[in-house]
Amino acid sequence: MRTGALVVGLLGGLASIAYGLLGYGLACLAESGYPASATGVKILSVVVPIAALLGAGMVLARPLLGGLLMGAAAGVFLWLLGFNAFSLIPVVLLGCGAFLGLLDALDPGQRQRR
Repeated sequence: MRTGALVVGLLGGLASIAYGLLGYGLACLAESGYPASATGVKILSVVVPIAALLGAGMVLARPLLGGLLMGAAAGVFLWLLGFNAFSLIPVVLLGCGAFLGLLDALDPGQRQRR
């Protein structure tokens, strides 16, 4: 399950980078008319994709922390964009990665020794 969480989380993180770049660009455009109005969106557009990729990278060693980071990134995407056709790809991929990571963390009997 960890490998599946890694793959799905990486795909969701890469998709969230594309949305983060778009959000940052739109926030810069909005900020040109009203200074200091879109600073929060710019910060979240950078932090959320980084958290998603960190969670995907951590899921092999620490599945609980990786799952929580991917779940938080999916939650922030839902809070910012809502669940629509625009946010469907990163939210579903990060949510599935978080679910798989948390499921692996909660089932220690299936853990394999390396």
